[in-house]
Order: sequence, then structure tokens, then C-alpha cells
Amino acid sequence: MSFIQRELDRIAIALNKQTAGDEYERLYAAQQALSWALEPGGFKSPYAEIMGIQEGSEDYSVDPHPPQSSDIPDQMHFSG
Repeated sequence: MSFIQRELDRIAIALNKQTAGDEYERLYAAQQALSWALEPGGFKSPYAEIMGIQEGSEDYSVDPHPPQSSDIPDQMHFSG
């Protein structure tokens, strides 16, 4: 048994004793992160979970913003 699996087992026991609250949420987050480490394809990444990124959209910017003028090719700039 790996050290990650042992930690997951300890967390599962602690989660069964908790019903809600900050400690439950921290334990759950740890469980998800460790589960992802063992099986990345089966669980949401810790970053995606914390940032609230939807499944399959990890390649997109978390903070959408309009393009900066330096991002627009010169031929697209308007002169007035």
C-alpha cells in the first residue's frame, strides 16, 4: 500500500466522522487532490477544483479578459 493510499484511508475515516464545516471541506479537498495524484484521469485536478473550472476546460483562461491592444495585429488597429 502506498503512502498516498494510507493517507486516503485516514481521510476517509475522518470524513465519516464529520458532517459539515471547514474541517470537512479541507478533508474533502485533500481527498480529491490525493485521488487525482493517483488517477489524474478520474478526478478533477486540484487547481481546477479550487478555481471552479468546469471539467474539460482546463486549457482556457481562468480570468477571461478582452485582448490588449498589443495582442491585436497591426492591420486590425483602427485609426481615426
